[in-house]
Amino acid sequence: MALQKAMPNIQVLAVSIDDDDTAYQNFMKEYGVTLLSIRDGSEGANLKFGSVRVPETFAIDKNGVIRRKFISSQQWTSPR
Repeated sequence: MALQKAMPNIQVLAVSIDDDDTAYQNFMKEYGVTLLSIRDGSEGANLKFGSVRVPETFAIDKNGVIRRKFISSQQWTSPR
């Protein structure tokens, strides 16, 4: 959420690989997640993009090309 606030000119999309919709909804509510988010399940995007550990973050350009992949949590408020 910090990245979206710091850079409003980009769109951050959170993709959950949780198969349990109730767990997904409870997590979103408990942590007050306000990002655009979808639940894709464990057989979706993570397989397509080769995700091996969550959380993972992909920087994808407007043409759909992956420009960078971050594995593990990040400090999105860092200037770097």
